[in-house]
Amino acid sequence: MEAREEIWFEEEMLPPTSSVEEAAKDLEVQLTLGLPKGELGLDMEAVLAAKDRAATIEEQIWHRARGILRVHRPRWRLLTTDEAAALPTSLGDIRVGPLARGNLYLVRLGMEFDIAPEGKAAGWAYAVAWCRAYLFSPGSQIQPRVLDVYPQRLYEGDPTTVQVEVGLGLQAGPVEAEVARIGTDLHLGRVQPVMMGFLGEEERSPYWELRAAERPIIGIYHFWMIVEQPEGCGPVRLAVLGEGDLQAHILRIPVGPKERVWDRRPSVLLVT
Repeated sequence: MEAREEIWFEEEMLPPTSSVEEAAKDLEVQLTLGLPKGELGLDMEAVLAAKDRAATIEEQIWHRARGILRVHRPRWRLLTTDEAAALPTSLGDIRVGPLARGNLYLVRLGMEFDIAPEGKAAGWAYAVAWCRAYLFSPGSQIQPRVLDVYPQRLYEGDPTTVQVEVGLGLQAGPVEAEVARIGTDLHLGRVQPVMMGFLGEEERSPYWELRAAERPIIGIYHFWMIVEQPEGCGPVRLAVLGEGDLQAHILRIPVGPKERVWDRRPSVLLVT
């Protein structure tokens, strides 16, 4: 029986003040020159009628270029010796098992990328989005590391199968939950955005980049990784954040969380 998803936290993704101010000034100059044409994701009638166009543009960008991120509570479980030995890597015939120096865990992240209703109605959409994670063991000299990430390279429209593990039983918090029995393959079907995965700095800051092509970035996305807890590594915690670029016509604005310092972000204990 499949476990129901639990929202771990939800937060707004807001643009930096400097980006909003720069976009407003640039657009004001273009409007003075008679360019560009179209709605631009703004109320152009109000902009053109305003005495202070830059201030009006800024106000509208603040109101519309706002992302919403919902993070599902991560799921994970310890891989058996046989499962670890069979896990593939991107290194050809080399398997994950022989590379490991400790216990291996399969971890699944879930994120929902959404847009504030005002922005969605005005045509704002993600041009690119990132799911970022950070694994750390507080006070420990030896830190966890990520041995592999899934997906690594997925392109729009490609039916994709990713070999992940045998019989997916993932832990949600302290409770063991059988999420699905997938056999040896995780079938991702037809992928909508282009997606790339990276191990990140020190092999413990993995991230995935999604780029919109013919279809938009919107809704739920899942990301997987194999995490190693080396011998001597203490309890492992996981923190997550999302960010992206929202675009409407020629306007493109980065958005992200107010708090970006990992130590001050929500984290969950994966491994004791």
